[in-house]
Amino acid sequence: MYAILIILFALLQVADGIVTYFGLSFSGLEEANPVLNFSAELVGLGYSIVLIKAAGLAFIAFLFSDRHKVRSRWIKATLTSSVAFYSWVVTNNVMLVIEA
Repeated sequence: MYAILIILFALLQVADGIVTYFGLSFSGLEEANPVLNFSAELVGLGYSIVLIKAAGLAFIAFLFSDRHKVRSRWIKATLTSSVAFYSWVVTNNVMLVIEA
């Protein structure tokens, strides 16, 4: 179950990064995330998206690697919540890009 959640989360992170890049680069949409906006001003949009998505993946990888020590339902709940949230985010972003 953990492996499926990790794979889904990773795929959603990649999809969100791609949709965000295209939406901000070609559709004239504005980013709502102030961290991404600040980072994009410093190092550029593409690098910012990759760095932020890598941080998210690192956090989930940490939870996954620590699951044997903790044996908590909170880890599975966190993974499941993250997948559900990013499913909504990616769907919302795709709709915004299509409508733009």
